[in-house]
Amino acid sequence: MISNRILQRLQQKLSPQQIQLMKLLQLPTIALEQRIKNEIEQNPTLEEDDSQVEDESIDNIEDNQEGDDEENDVFGDEDMFPNDDDIVSYKNNDGSEKTDKNQLFVSETTFHEDLISQLQLKPLSELEMIIGLEIIGNIDESGYLSRSIESIVDDFLFRHNIEVEAKQIEDVLAIIQTFDPIGVGARDLQECLLIQLNKEEKTKTISLAKKVIKKCFEYFKKKQYNFIAQRLNCSEEELQEAIDEIIKLNPKPGNSLSTDVDSSIPIIPDFIVWMQNQKVDFQVNSYGNHKLKTSNYYENLLKTVSQSNSPSDKETAAFLREKLESANIFIDALNRRNDTLYLIMKAIIKYQYEYFLEGDIQKLKPMRLVDIAEMVDLDISTISRVVCNKYAQTHFGIYKLKDFFSNFMLNEAGEQISTDKIKDEIVSIIKNEDKSNPLTDDKLVEMLKEKGYSIARRTVSKYRETLNIPVARLRK
Repeated sequence: MISNRILQRLQQKLSPQQIQLMKLLQLPTIALEQRIKNEIEQNPTLEEDDSQVEDESIDNIEDNQEGDDEENDVFGDEDMFPNDDDIVSYKNNDGSEKTDKNQLFVSETTFHEDLISQLQLKPLSELEMIIGLEIIGNIDESGYLSRSIESIVDDFLFRHNIEVEAKQIEDVLAIIQTFDPIGVGARDLQECLLIQLNKEEKTKTISLAKKVIKKCFEYFKKKQYNFIAQRLNCSEEELQEAIDEIIKLNPKPGNSLSTDVDSSIPIIPDFIVWMQNQKVDFQVNSYGNHKLKTSNYYENLLKTVSQSNSPSDKETAAFLREKLESANIFIDALNRRNDTLYLIMKAIIKYQYEYFLEGDIQKLKPMRLVDIAEMVDLDISTISRVVCNKYAQTHFGIYKLKDFFSNFMLNEAGEQISTDKIKDEIVSIIKNEDKSNPLTDDKLVEMLKEKGYSIARRTVSKYRETLNIPVARLRK
């Protein structure tokens, strides 16, 4: 029976402009440079606008002069951009300019680009390719998957309006875990070591090493080898051989693309922060920030072929319209990326202004992604994309943007205290301890409580492990 029905359905669809913007937001400066070059190569209607370079330099000089007259502006001139793409510069406290020509380098291939290249060689469906790109985008610099499978499922549903199952993501993740460097895509250290051991030749020693990681990982981390030998019923010699194999493995496979310092992938800061007249000022790094435009030649060609009735000319006109529309979307997304980066970094500095004045970690306030999202009136996922894999060069060092964010706890006075402050206190206490009689976690809890930080012993242990500080008996 045929019948008519009216259905009301709520769907979230992203426009091509939004999709392009999301892709560009998560790219660091060094990857953006290559992304722009690839887009110019693939789209003949897109080209660099060399005519704006000279005008931009003049405008920047005028903007800087106007910014000096604004005494009440916390950040100085909001439209200031660097004039030299090859030199990172910032102001010292005394107003003099300091330049550092050794901070900017060009890297041929980034870690994530290498993973994407390997992904493209696999015979995957369109959905599997999209899932793979999403997974790679969530792999941190150490090579670990920084987001849970469940969260990635939610991301596809809410951001892309695509329903995927956890099994589909796990299947693609299993493929990525076969990529070089070995161990990439692991969700924790235990899985990372197992992936690498599975690639080794099957021997008795390797089999024992797998059992150590699978069944006795907590004992292994604490170096309680006697318990491991008893549980696995092996001799000390056999266990030592297995441990020697484990020690050879790389706990951070993402950092293994280079074997020496000179060939390592350098950091290009995405933001430059400095002190000027006792005020914090900043700019978005313009390295690789090309001015783009659509080609006048192809625009005129489109007008010409559009007036023709020839079938071949109609096909040419359709091709040119598609490419010109794609070029305009890319240019618009690139401009919006710069505006978004500036807006978010300005909010971060405003929130952490006392910290940026001196770089004292004790003045780092608790700050979450949602706090910045509320300040700039953007979605928290947008803040997450901007923060991911981005660096800021400050007058007290180069830091990840993630380093400016931290959770908090309440002290005895009911004040919010950044967890980074507590970690810094733990480092300070252990640094000054008696090395012949190091402090236990229980003693650390007591000393932190005296300083106003009332936290549980298991929390102290977690922070200590995060800081890669061994237990007391191993610090003698």
